[in-house]
Order: sequence, then C-alpha cells, then structure tokens
Amino acid sequence: MVLRRVFLFCILVLFGLLFTGCSAPAPMPEVEVKGAAISSISLAEIAIEVFLTVDNPYPVAITLHSVSFDVYYRNGDEWKYLAHGEQADIPVNPGENPVTIPIRIKNADLLGPLLLFADSRQILLEIRGVVVPDLPGNLAPEIPFTKTVSIVR
Repeated sequence: MVLRRVFLFCILVLFGLLFTGCSAPAPMPEVEVKGAAISSISLAEIAIEVFLTVDNPYPVAITLHSVSFDVYYRNGDEWKYLAHGEQADIPVNPGENPVTIPIRIKNADLLGPLLLFADSRQILLEIRGVVVPDLPGNLAPEIPFTKTVSIVR
C-alpha cells in the first residue's frame, strides 16, 4: 500500500514537471556601443563611424535583421538630433562581433555641432537605437541600446 502511494506520487511529480514548462527563457544577444569616430571630412559632408559590439550567445551564427539608431549631440543641457544610421542583414558569429556602421552628415546640418566643437576639444554624442536579431523560432525581439560617447579632436 505504501509502495503504491510512493509510485503514484512519483508519477504525479513527473507529469507535473513535464507539463509546467520548467524551461528558461531563450538568451538574447547583447549590444554595446563602443564608440564613434570621424572617418572623413569634405566640403559637402562629414562621415562618422559608429562602433558596436554584438555578443551572440548561441552556438551558431545568427543574422541581425536590422540595426538602426539616432545620433544626438549635447548643446548645453539638451540633446539635439544630428543624424540617423542603419544597416540590415548583418551576419553575427557566436561570441563577440564588432560591427561598424557608417553615417554621413551634410555639413549644413552640422553648423551647430561644429561651432560647439570649435569651442571645446570634444563633442559628446548620444547614440540611441534598436537591434532586431532574426532568432530561431521566428523570434525577432527589439533590443534597445543607448550610450554617450565623445569624439575628441
């Protein structure tokens, strides 16, 4: 009788574990802004490169469906829009992967930041964006990132 109760209890525990979904959520890739740098300057535009690191926790390569971000510069106590950058279909291997995204800014749009840059030795940029990885199971979560970086002359 006691053995039958123990057996029945073990069966109930086993079914409980099978049907309660004791799995951990899938790990998400992590994105970090490493910095930004001026790559070229001409009379018509300035090219800036934004450096990201994407950490892929999966043992297989994945694709970043899209990376998009806005760049703001600091003017006193407020952040003002400067430029937009985006790139799509970026392959990412397991582990940490450097990703460089170029953006081009017309010099007419740069009048405010250039005047600030002339007064100081650096300009603060805030980069706010979203990465959308293409994960197994047709998952495509939006992973936000934000970081303040400085460009020093």
